[in-house]
Amino acid sequence: MAGTFANVARAIATHLATAPTPAPLATDLLHLRQAAERAVPRDGYAAAPGRDYTAILSPALAAARGHPAAAIAEAIAALPGPLPWRYSYQPRADLADIAERIAFAELIGPQAPLIAPACRVGFTLMAPDTFYPLHAHPAIELYMVIAGHAQWTTPEAERIVPPGAFVLHATNQPHAMRTFAEPLLALYGWRGDIDTPPFYL
Repeated sequence: MAGTFANVARAIATHLATAPTPAPLATDLLHLRQAAERAVPRDGYAAAPGRDYTAILSPALAAARGHPAAAIAEAIAALPGPLPWRYSYQPRADLADIAERIAFAELIGPQAPLIAPACRVGFTLMAPDTFYPLHAHPAIELYMVIAGHAQWTTPEAERIVPPGAFVLHATNQPHAMRTFAEPLLALYGWRGDIDTPPFYL
């Protein structure tokens, strides 16, 4: 199965090689593209059983058709098994069902199906009408939306981000996301301190 994960990485690298590169994002886009280009299958990788997010992922993949990153969605859809989806935050009483509505799947990283130096690359999946509360992490994070229009909020700005667009989060910059009628599927890349997990604020 690892070879098929590599097909997803190749789709990411191919897309980023031709995507417009806004000057402020050049370093992070290059890092993300090189991670996807250099990723190799992890020997003996076996995905641990996890929650089934098909009900959210399938409509997100369908919605990606015709959008700029459709080839990445097609590569995910072609996988014979699921990405390693999980919800990685500690439980919160005020967010009782959030683990059913938000998931993360690391494609490239220290414990992921593919490995590359000094990076984490994966996907964020959110159900419609879901709020991902304010959070932060030391890693510098670049997001690219694959499917869905979602609201991104930081202390500096608030905007609706469409498919194909990028969002950059600086080290420890607080940010939150909200979906509306559509699910969100977004690619993320981490660089810098990739070992400290994210935390809610």
